This record gives sequence, structure tokens and C-alpha cells, in this order.
Amino acid sequence: MKKFFTTTFACTLGTLIAGLLLIVLFFITMVGVVASTASSGNETYIPQEKTVLRLTLSGSLQERYSEDPMQSLMSGGNNSQGLDQIRKAIKVAAENDNIEGIYIDARGLSAMPASSEEIRQLLVEFKQHSGKWIYAYADNYTQNDYIIASVADSVIINPIGTVDIHGLGGLQIFYPELFAKLGIEYQIFRVGTYKSAVEPYMCDKMSDANREQTMAYLNTTWETFADGVAASRNFTTDYFNDIANSITSLRPTRDILACNLADTTMYRPEFDAWLKTKVGIDNDKEINFASVAQLASTAQPENKSKNTIAVVYAVGDIMETGGEGINSEDLVPELTRIRKDDNIKAVVLRVNSPGGSAYASEQIWAELEAIQAAGKKVVVSMGDMAASGGYYISCGADYIFAENTTLTGSIGVFGAVPSAEKLLTEKLGLKYDEARTHKYGNPLSGDFLYRKFGEGESIAFQRSIEECYDLFTRRCAEGRGMLQDDIKKIAEGRVWVGKTAVELGLVDSIGSIDDAIAYAAQLSEIEDYKVADYPTIKSSFEKLMEQLGGTSRITIASWILGEDVEYLQALRTIENTHPIQCRMENITIE
Repeated sequence: MKKFFTTTFACTLGTLIAGLLLIVLFFITMVGVVASTASSGNETYIPQEKTVLRLTLSGSLQERYSEDPMQSLMSGGNNSQGLDQIRKAIKVAAENDNIEGIYIDARGLSAMPASSEEIRQLLVEFKQHSGKWIYAYADNYTQNDYIIASVADSVIINPIGTVDIHGLGGLQIFYPELFAKLGIEYQIFRVGTYKSAVEPYMCDKMSDANREQTMAYLNTTWETFADGVAASRNFTTDYFNDIANSITSLRPTRDILACNLADTTMYRPEFDAWLKTKVGIDNDKEINFASVAQLASTAQPENKSKNTIAVVYAVGDIMETGGEGINSEDLVPELTRIRKDDNIKAVVLRVNSPGGSAYASEQIWAELEAIQAAGKKVVVSMGDMAASGGYYISCGADYIFAENTTLTGSIGVFGAVPSAEKLLTEKLGLKYDEARTHKYGNPLSGDFLYRKFGEGESIAFQRSIEECYDLFTRRCAEGRGMLQDDIKKIAEGRVWVGKTAVELGLVDSIGSIDDAIAYAAQLSEIEDYKVADYPTIKSSFEKLMEQLGGTSRITIASWILGEDVEYLQALRTIENTHPIQCRMENITIE
């Protein structure tokens, strides 16, 4: 027995020591990651002569770049890029005499259409204004990469490479049959024929209205891309559409050349040698490549102007508190500080959001109205999407810019309340009883999980949705200077692309964030100004502390669950989601 306790104690002690060592090792590793990130982030890059900007199209594209220590630790690097960095890097490349040109290294960039459109337009303007060259190379061009790379002076491909041109498609998944097997039922309340965000929970296929709006914005988006590629490659849009119907990803490279999708073929070593001749260096020397991050960090002339235009990034799902998206609990105080800062003369609100909580959207809208009442102009720049709640917070601006392919509108409201009554009572055998002082007791704070709404509760919930919709359309009408009835005619939850939204009066003009900043200065009648971004991006150390706190469980769970961690995140999202939503449907466009 003595030996048993001794052995047990030794094993327990060994396990504790091993656990402590793992924790210490983890923290040492994280400190190293943070220190490395911090040191690299503080460096200012100075381009040497004959430098080439290497624009690598890979990973996922974010609105703003932010180093993620946990991701760096798990994957050996942060496999994401910031559109803000790409914008700065291309601008520096155009203006700096030491930059010879841009090399597009296409390796598969994951981005929404409006971001791809903006990058493409930035490259077009780079060629027009700088007179410098752009060359593109890929072993295999994805469609998104090719849409961007087609602006290049020469599009070069591996001798056995492919170009995938297939048009656009949108995929939705429908859950009712799965939920029925699990004993879960969603109680749906909505206003808007086209408000399709709830369809995955109530239908087994796309409704006619949803298919109509989806095809409309897919077709308009594709037309924008097709026109751009056709102009760059010097063929007609009809010809490019014929190519899209020919399964190019399975065609040999000789067909790719014959179709004029690429100019020539080279293996990578050949391309490297060829590029050296274009840069003007000997073949035995290495090309001095500058990454997007390096060029974006190039020192700019100090701007001592006291006049500031605040660029406020509103990115992600709109929620009341917590999470990684647009948190009204944090954003509203930030906007209040901006309103009270006398040096800030105007605000550019950069919106990239599918919407979210109706309550949180109203809080943000109200503070933006207060900024305007304080005499400061508010100009909106829409990114990939500014839909539903994203449009709610945009509609009151003095002027709205969007990309041709921005997804916007979706002016509608819905509520989706899950009931697990059958799962809990019939499948799991749980029994419930209750005591109430009043008829409806506590209908929205938990007991809806084990029972469905009664008739009175359903009527009250639908009435609340309709009142929210009336408020939403009234905000839009006031902001856009239109009649509420006219807004309702183009609302109904329908999604529009930026190009169509301009025609409908929901957006004022097609333009970039730079156009929005310039116009905000013009409206404010200031010529001497500087630009400041808000909210301030958290440092690597701050992010690490945050991740080791509230979000560390999800991060660690991702190590164990891998891709399945998204289901855990989905459950947490459902748990924290406000029942009344101004949100666009989730749809994959590719």
C-alpha cells in the first residue's frame, strides 16, 4: 500500500511538473512571438535602388492588417493580409523613384469581390499615373487572382499551369431537415420578401425572391469584372464569357495562350531570370523585393497639421458587446471622443459589415447623428458589404461612396428564435414545470429553449419586428432625403450591388476610401489635414492578453478540434445573438 501511494504521488507530481513546464514553455514561446512582432512592426523600411514591390496574392484578406500572435504560433505565420497595407504599398510604389515596378505573385487570394475590385483599380491607377510596369506570374491562376493579375503588362504562367475562369456562383446551406432530426425548430419572424437570411432555417431551397436578388447581384458583379478583364486583355466581354463556359481549369496551357488569357509560359527559374532583365540587374544578383508590409511601413513626410480627418473602421458583425466585430459598447464611446475632439474636422466611416443587432445599429446611428449635429461632416466608404445593419449605420451620412461590387441595401429585419422543445423533452426525456405570476412570465430569457412561443408571444414578437422595420426605413428615408414609401419599395430586405444602389439613390457615388477622404475634406472646406485611423489597432501584447483571457478557450479548442471549431463558435454566437437582427444572409461567392 505504501508503494502504491508513493507511486501515485510521484505520477501526480510528475504530471503537475510537466503541466507547469508546458505552461512556462507556452508563455516563453508567446513572449518570443510578441517580441518578434513588436520589433518588426517598429522598423521603418527604406527602399533601395531597383527595388520591386512583390504583391503576393495568397491567404485571406482583411480590411485592416492586425498581427495575431496565436495564429502566428499555431501556423508559423499570420496567413492574412490587410487591404489597408496593400493600398499604402501601391501608393508608395507609384511615388518612390527606387521602386521599378510591381510583381504580382499569384498564389490564391481569398477575398470578396469589392476588395478584389479595389486592388485591381489601384493597380490600374498605378500604371496610369506612374508609368511603371506590372508583371504577373503564377503556377495556377485562381479566378480571383486572374481578375486582379489581368491588369499586368505581361501575364505569365507555368508551362503546365492553369487558369480557372468559371463565372460566379453563390452557395447556401439549408438546415430544416437536420434540425428536424435533432428536434430543433426555429421560430421565424421577418419583414421583407427578400430578407433571405432566415431561409436556411425554414426552407430546403432558395425562394424565388432570393434567387432573383442573388442572380441580380452575381450578374452585375460578373459584368464589372468581365468588362475590366476584357479591356485589359484587349478582347470583348462576350468572348470572355464564352471562355468562362469552357472549363478553362481543365484546358492545356497552349489553349490558355491561344485564348489570350496569358502572354507566355515560363518555369519559375526562367521567370526570375527574365524579371532580372526587366529590373536591369545581372543574372548572378538577387532582385531586391519589397513586401507589401515593408513598403506600407515606409516613412512618410511628417504632417504637422492640426486638422484631422478621422477614418473609423466599422468591420464585421454588429453586436452590442464582446466579439471581434463592430461592438457598439466600444465603438459608440470612440465616436463620442471623436465628436468632442476639436482637431477632428470630419469623419470617414469605412463600413464592411453584413449587419447584426438592430439595437446596436441604432446606438451607432445615433452617435453618428450627434457628430453631424456638432458640425462635423460624415462620409461613408463602403467596402465588401454594408448591408442591413451595415446600411443602417451608413444611411445618415452626408455622402456615401461604394465600389461597383459592394453588397449593400438589405433593408429588412428578422428574428430567429430556436426552440429545442422536441430535443429536450421527446428525445432526451427532460421534464419541466414552472410557477409564474403572470401569463407570459419570462418569454425571451431562456424558457423559449424548451417550449415554442404561444400565439400571443408570436404576435408580440412579429409586431416588434415590424416596428423595428418601420424605424429602419424611416432612418433611411431621413438620411437619403427620400419618402419612406419610396424607401420601402426598394427595401423588403433586398440586396443590391453598389452600381445599382447608386441608380436607386441608396449610394451617392462609386469611389474608394481615398475618394471618401478627399470628399470629406472638400465638404469640410479644409486643404491642410492629416488622416488618423480609429479604433487604434491593438498591439501584439494586448491581443495576446485578450486571447489568453476571453477568447483563449476558442483558440485552444481550435488546436484540438481543427476546422470543427467553427461549430463551437457558432453555438457561442447563437447564445450571444440579439433576437432581432438587421443582417444580410451568409453566402459564399466564388
